[in-house]
Amino acid sequence: MSKVYVLRYSLPYECTDMVSVYSTLRGAMNRLEMMDLHDSFDSEESVTIECQEIITEEVSLERLNNIRAHYKNKENN
Repeated sequence: MSKVYVLRYSLPYECTDMVSVYSTLRGAMNRLEMMDLHDSFDSEESVTIECQEIITEEVSLERLNNIRAHYKNKENN
């Protein structure tokens, strides 16, 4: 499965997060470097990078069918 890197930037005085998705970790790191060059980091802000997998429709359907089968088998026992 493919993976992406999600950069989440939270401001203490806003209720929302800025989210960017990058195909490589280097891309997310480049964004951090841009923020550093702009001197836009504040001590109360939060920046996280998460590695997430990209799930295709086929894989999600397979997982859904597995859960359906699990509950159907559970009902029959």
